[in-house]
Amino acid sequence: MAHDISGKRVLITGGAGGVGRETARRMLDAGAHVVSADIPGASAHAEGAITFAGDLAKQEEIERLFRFVDEQLGGLDMLVACVGLPADPLMEINDAGWRQVIDANLVSYVGCTKKAIERIRTSGREDGQVILVGSISVHIKAVGESVYNASKGGVALFAETLRKEMIPEKIRVTLIEPGAIATHLQPFDDDKLHEFEDKQEMLPAGEVAEAILFAATRPPGVDVVTLRIEPLVQKIY
Repeated sequence: MAHDISGKRVLITGGAGGVGRETARRMLDAGAHVVSADIPGASAHAEGAITFAGDLAKQEEIERLFRFVDEQLGGLDMLVACVGLPADPLMEINDAGWRQVIDANLVSYVGCTKKAIERIRTSGREDGQVILVGSISVHIKAVGESVYNASKGGVALFAETLRKEMIPEKIRVTLIEPGAIATHLQPFDDDKLHEFEDKQEMLPAGEVAEAILFAATRPPGVDVVTLRIEPLVQKIY
């Protein structure tokens, strides 16, 4: 049976991206209060979400975000981190570029998770949760994804280790590992993305959001440790 999340205070990072936006929509529909955070210039947030613009690769922006969350929500019950930057192979990306990917895809997760848990500890609830969106790329290990996999591999190890650390406090940690998703993180236009969806080679963002919502609506004591979701025809090389 689904656990009621109405009234829950939720922060979604990467909230203006396809997965973040679809997740926010579903949580708002379920009665949650949502802050949707993304980089400046990213404006496609879910209607009804409280929006925040900032570069979460920077610690001072993480600090500013959580002051904003405190002001707007009065605390936090759940973090959904789904920031994701694509990357070129290591020898085809400059030093500033690979650092930006690691900072966005991994460092922001660690920084936001720490601040979120500080607030979940004092929320007065026993259903606090952190949901981290990783990638199945860490299992496929495709040529060309060395930098991206360094970041998302870090997320996977961070999630599993942190999950064990948080068990005594009844704070659940979930890792979502989607395959290829038909969003604009992919280097294709809308028509091509729809073609990939039709061929079942990429997931609609809404299906990943459904996986996140499934994890978010399990009752206390039920921890979805890792949820891997792929299109039927997932690229495996």
